[in-house]
Amino acid sequence: MKKCIYRPYIYTTIFLFSLCAPNFIYAYLATSGRVFVSTSGDTVQLRGFGLGGWLVQEGYMWNTSGFYGSTTEIENQIISLVGDSATNAFYQNYYSTYITEEDIVQLSEWGFNSLRVPFHYKFFSTDTNTFINDGFDIIDPVLEWCSNNGIYLILDMHCAPGGQNRNDFSDGNGDEAGLWVHKYNRDWTVAIWKYIADYYSESQWIGGYDLLNEPVLEADFTSLDFREYYIEIVDSIRSVDQNHIIFIEGNWYANDFANLTPPFDDNMSYSFHHYIGPSTQTAWVSQYTNMSAAYNVPLWVGEVGENSNHWAYHKIKLFEDNNIGWSWWNFKHNGSISTLMGIEPPEDFTSILKHWSNLGPKPSVEKAQSGLQQLAEAYKFENCVPNAGLLAAFNDPDFSSTPKPFTEHRLPGMVSATDFDIGMNGVAYQDEIFEDANKFSGDSKAWNSGWTYRNDGVDILKTSDNVGSEYAIGWTMDNEWTKYTVHADSTGMYKISIRIASNVYGGELELLYDNSRIGEIVTVPNTGGWRSWQDVTVAEHYIEQGKSTLQLNVIDEEFNIKDIHFTFLGKPQTEDENYGNYPNPFAFETIIYLSIPEETKGSLTIYNYRGQLVKQLINGNFPPGKMEVSWNGNDYKYKAASSGVYIYQLKTDLLTRSGKMLLIK
Repeated sequence: MKKCIYRPYIYTTIFLFSLCAPNFIYAYLATSGRVFVSTSGDTVQLRGFGLGGWLVQEGYMWNTSGFYGSTTEIENQIISLVGDSATNAFYQNYYSTYITEEDIVQLSEWGFNSLRVPFHYKFFSTDTNTFINDGFDIIDPVLEWCSNNGIYLILDMHCAPGGQNRNDFSDGNGDEAGLWVHKYNRDWTVAIWKYIADYYSESQWIGGYDLLNEPVLEADFTSLDFREYYIEIVDSIRSVDQNHIIFIEGNWYANDFANLTPPFDDNMSYSFHHYIGPSTQTAWVSQYTNMSAAYNVPLWVGEVGENSNHWAYHKIKLFEDNNIGWSWWNFKHNGSISTLMGIEPPEDFTSILKHWSNLGPKPSVEKAQSGLQQLAEAYKFENCVPNAGLLAAFNDPDFSSTPKPFTEHRLPGMVSATDFDIGMNGVAYQDEIFEDANKFSGDSKAWNSGWTYRNDGVDILKTSDNVGSEYAIGWTMDNEWTKYTVHADSTGMYKISIRIASNVYGGELELLYDNSRIGEIVTVPNTGGWRSWQDVTVAEHYIEQGKSTLQLNVIDEEFNIKDIHFTFLGKPQTEDENYGNYPNPFAFETIIYLSIPEETKGSLTIYNYRGQLVKQLINGNFPPGKMEVSWNGNDYKYKAASSGVYIYQLKTDLLTRSGKMLLIK
């Protein structure tokens, strides 16, 4: 049995949801009615990721959209910076670092069993009569790691000769989808698939062949022509390979299956892509489940994602409840929050991006080479940041009901506002916009307006403040909240403050500790700007040792929140006979016993359990020696306090003590 491996603290959260891989004895993925099965006949729920950006460099994944969007454009621009030889060296390095054995082992131990590999036809053929092994040389090591870890590798022709659509992600020219316009491109594609299938015909951990990614037919090429062309490709594959599933994507970016039914192969699946609609929408998917039921054929969502963790939870549950396999888009992504493994764009590569976008000078050859090297290094497993929230959305059955710690919060200490618990909207946080329900439409909205750090509905911005954490909650709205699991190391009184920035006066917030408010509602001052940070004292509050829940509520908007600080003021005296009160509990009066080592100044104050002032018994000089101070249960207005827990706090220049008292009437 292999051991699960994890990285620093974020992995200690993730491990709660991980599934260590079993001993893998099954192989050859196949279809059986509406489900996928292994060789042994066991149903296989496909759960995995796409390796977008690896063998096909899409502009939006490299942050080059708007100026260089396609694989060919990006490569040509790199050549213009560093030359042919250095470009070739970079790509070889990039291919070998983007996905490694460590990635595969970890994916398996997290409970995933499939990888969709988008590829460009150029890795297998340079012209209609010339076939090469470059693609096999790159993919084969990954396939071996997959076979050792129970992961099916599904090959996806993402860029067909001429382009199967006009978009830059198919390496199209924008003017025509040349695959449909020119027959020689279609013949070439058929030949490439036969070449690939012949090579992998007996590779048991090849999950199947995704023939064309997101095709969009040109006007003169009908849906009936499309069906016949698919049949031509399948016949070519079946002439050399009877073992592997054929995945068929519909027209219009994989979603229109007109004339593609009924199925035309005994081992085939229909594959649609899903990015649109609210998380709870099921009607749009129903058209495909109805098709699956009508023709007794399984479904696979070859691409789904680019949305929040909340959205992901609902969509994955929908798919798995209907035996639909899925592949989240994407595994790694430069600067994205919705990917599984996050990548921070390195400094020297950023200088290349600035040059390409006409925002900076052309970097020297040396600096450009450094930037490319940094980018390849950034994709290494050990340099990526795993998306704990997304993993929980996929794997944690409690994601919709029970918040789980994002990181460890120990008191006394600092609680970063952005390190709220993991869970869906309404469970770990509450935000007005928590998903993009109208993606690719004119009403598309960002679920995280700052597009940084986390993939939840909470809006987060990066700060330059040199105090505390690097990130802050921003764009706050009324009735939004975040929840934190905290652990107090010591029982006693704590001073609580919060670091805030605002350009206006009058925002309001409150802190709840185990559902009880700490102090009063805090009115947020005008700190002089949205990034001008100021510490605001909330209250002094009695906290008992152990695990608790902290909640930050936005009552009235317009401020940014960065950190919550807990400063320990003193422990209750329970073992030292020189301190304490008697009787306890009490009904009418209790005596507080003190021992002062030498003359000093300070105060003896009574607080309620919420940290609110009840009465100050002493404020001034304390003589040396033992003291007895009486409290009759009245507040500073001489009104009788209600039954409950009260805290006395001795605070002097020499020492601080506190204790808990129970008033019963």
